[in-house]
Amino acid sequence: MNRSPHPSRTKRILATAALAAGLVGVTGALAAGQTQPGGDARQASSIEAVAERLAADQARERAEHNVHLTKAAGAAHDHMAHVLQGLASAVPVEGPVSPRPASIGDVEEWNQDLALAVSVLEAVEEGASEQAVTREAFIGAAHLLQSAAGGYGQLLNAPAAERELLAATVAERRDAAVRLWQAGAAQLDSLTVGSGGGHVHLFLAPDGDPDAVPQEFQEPDSHK
Repeated sequence: MNRSPHPSRTKRILATAALAAGLVGVTGALAAGQTQPGGDARQASSIEAVAERLAADQARERAEHNVHLTKAAGAAHDHMAHVLQGLASAVPVEGPVSPRPASIGDVEEWNQDLALAVSVLEAVEEGASEQAVTREAFIGAAHLLQSAAGGYGQLLNAPAAERELLAATVAERRDAAVRLWQAGAAQLDSLTVGSGGGHVHLFLAPDGDPDAVPQEFQEPDSHK
């Protein structure tokens, strides 16, 4: 006596057949698309469109990050300039150690300023490689100036015979900090111009005076 297939088995057979038919249909459509005239051109055009969208998104992200980095660098710049001005009164950029040295209280104030400078810069994400290098240049400059401020604190407690040598070390660290900051500021200017944001001039002078910024780093009148 013949028996009809079990209902569940019948369902599985029908489902398998439907899936196979669907796969055949998809494969046929893909094959037809590949063989139709212009199929390759449409595929290439689609890939180019996706690439253009990705490039536009990346450019927008870089521009937005440049804005955040510029804002942080501007705040850090003010802290750095304030410390440089105070340090220049105690260790002149040119000439011997000042007869009116700064106090321990001044050194503590400098350290607070520089801690704020580092903090605001570290709060910004690294971004792309060039942005990360720029950020690290600013942070490194702040750390170097912290070292200079700490060296001046040691000078205050040192014997008189050692103060001239310590002052020279402070000056060297200060100058190195300014040079590193200038490198970061130049890179930031290049980044913002490249992203369509215009020029950004956040350069420093060793004595913190904005009018004493070297000529090659000064903002042209056309950019003001």
